[in-house]
Amino acid sequence: MRKKRLAIVVVSIIALCSVMLHASAAEVIQKDGLVYVPDHSVFFADVDEHFTWAVQPVDYLANHQVVSGTDNLIYSPAEELTRADFVTMLTRAYSMNDYVGGGSFADVPEDAYYSDAVSAAKNLGIVAGDEDGNFHPTQPLTRQDAMVMLRRTLDKTGLSFPDGDLSAFSDADSVASYAQADVAALAKAGIISGSDGKLNPTSSVTRAEMAVMLYRAMMLEDDGEGNPVYVARSNVVNLCIGDTFYANVVIENATEGQTYAGLYTCVEMTGEGEDFTATLGDARALDQQITWTDGVLSINGEAVTVAEDCDAICVHPYGSISGGLTSTGGEYKSAAVSLVDGVVTAVYYTK
Repeated sequence: MRKKRLAIVVVSIIALCSVMLHASAAEVIQKDGLVYVPDHSVFFADVDEHFTWAVQPVDYLANHQVVSGTDNLIYSPAEELTRADFVTMLTRAYSMNDYVGGGSFADVPEDAYYSDAVSAAKNLGIVAGDEDGNFHPTQPLTRQDAMVMLRRTLDKTGLSFPDGDLSAFSDADSVASYAQADVAALAKAGIISGSDGKLNPTSSVTRAEMAVMLYRAMMLEDDGEGNPVYVARSNVVNLCIGDTFYANVVIENATEGQTYAGLYTCVEMTGEGEDFTATLGDARALDQQITWTDGVLSINGEAVTVAEDCDAICVHPYGSISGGLTSTGGEYKSAAVSLVDGVVTAVYYTK
């Protein structure tokens, strides 16, 4: 059974986002119907099969408005994350807006979109400037600096991390002295795991890597000895019912190591607030075979009319409809569709 996320009593100044448990009775969300477990983002077109390891974190954070795209339906998962953008995401995740004010850094314009976030982080002691009073907001964020900022933020929630050990990483000596304790603590907690036995501390953090790191920090549990730890669980998934998105649903009848993707019958799904559980039945095949060829959209071999004002999103078969993107069939070739009176009113695209 999945452990409950650690319920943290805030003893300092930040209200930890998304960790308090709901005690009221759960309601039935779905019974004897269908649910869809996406293996791609339902918010962003480019968080696809190439970024399966980041799909759940990205969509969880997007659903909680912690992260947003770089363009309409585009997340840019492989793009380097800037120092200012990471601070902005920390501010959203940990409700730091009450601590804005009192000045910022010399190189942070007052009208910049990240100005308030940087101000709050500075006031809380999460970030500091260089000897010239600069923050370098648009520079790429290094992995070790991300870990320092994240550890300082988590400390403000009242969490206490035991000392860690970097001896398992071949490049441990490359970690700057100011970051070693923080990197070691987050590694011990499972928030970071390295790559091929390396931490790559001075490498830039990508937007996808940031999402995974921040998601794990928000999913910390008590290890039974009072220490925060992240435990990966294959029975916790994001799923869709129609066009409604549910994050971190616990599949109660999952077997050890079982993974889910695609359409399933749903014996029952219950929940309220942020706590959802589901018992799933058999996998089901998708019943729409859809192609876009030379400007013609076909469903199961039959051409259909597309409304001129059709909204489209570049995922399949479920997603969050977002206006402003017209279906052109240019880059994205196949889709699942919504038909109203024989006219396609929504198209869900995939590459």
